[in-house]
Amino acid sequence: MNKLLFILILLLPGLLVAQQVSETYDNGQIKHTGMLKDGKKEGKWEFFYPSGVKEAVEYYKNGELHGKASNFDFDGNKIAIENWVDGNLQDSALYYYSTGSYEKRGIYKDGMYSGQWLFYYENGLLKRDITYKGGLPHGTMKFYSEDGVLLQEGSFTNGKEDGEWKFYSPKGWLQYSGSFSNGQRTGQWYEYKKSGKRRDYYTYQ
Repeated sequence: MNKLLFILILLLPGLLVAQQVSETYDNGQIKHTGMLKDGKKEGKWEFFYPSGVKEAVEYYKNGELHGKASNFDFDGNKIAIENWVDGNLQDSALYYYSTGSYEKRGIYKDGMYSGQWLFYYENGLLKRDITYKGGLPHGTMKFYSEDGVLLQEGSFTNGKEDGEWKFYSPKGWLQYSGSFSNGQRTGQWYEYKKSGKRRDYYTYQ
């Protein structure tokens, strides 16, 4: 059974104000440690795996995440850095592969993706460059192969494909182009030969 260790930090007459709390695993390793104020998490908290490797460092205010939060994998490699305000993800965030290279990075607004987000392959090359609004794709998007070749480019409006899109071969030459409206293909689409010569591919109603 897990054991709880409470260390009294501050007392007012007849009132417990703050406690330093530590909880352990069955093997005796610390599971988490931090401050409770009036029964709610406050200030810096640290979390650990049963092996003793640090899992996360978080900051709280009145029981809610508030401040920088760092997360680590089982081997202690940093995998995420986030910023929290009153329990909501806000501002910049960075996520990593265990190798240390970026997995993705961007901005949160009220807990949702906002603005430009960049996603990467584990080899460090850019995978996707996409703009968000209110948690939905909204704006331009480019998608690349693991070799760094542009494969798709287009735009979104409120999470749905909109406007002209282009699709490229794994070698990088334009194969298809056409337009979307409200997430549906529309109008004339074209197919291209490697030479660049264009022919009608399909007409969507």
